[in-house]
Amino acid sequence: MSSRIAYGEKVTLEKLNQVEKAEDFLCDLGFRILRVRHHGHIARIEVLPQDFVKLIENREMISKKFHELGFTYVSLDLDGFQSGSLNAVLK
Repeated sequence: MSSRIAYGEKVTLEKLNQVEKAEDFLCDLGFRILRVRHHGHIARIEVLPQDFVKLIENREMISKKFHELGFTYVSLDLDGFQSGSLNAVLK
């Protein structure tokens, strides 16, 4: 789960719990391939491009839940799900 925390950010139990609960919530909505990336106050959601419509259709519920989990901003990554996407900053 620590791979969901942005480079340079301290990995804490609080952040890991936020990510885990956010991902569990999305799984409960039926998303199977996903990541929630933790960027401080921002949750960056990665799902498969074919799941974008479903995510947008549920955006109010998702946004509300993520705010309850402590995220100030909730975003959809338009590049879609990419394993290791946080490594992009290392190039």
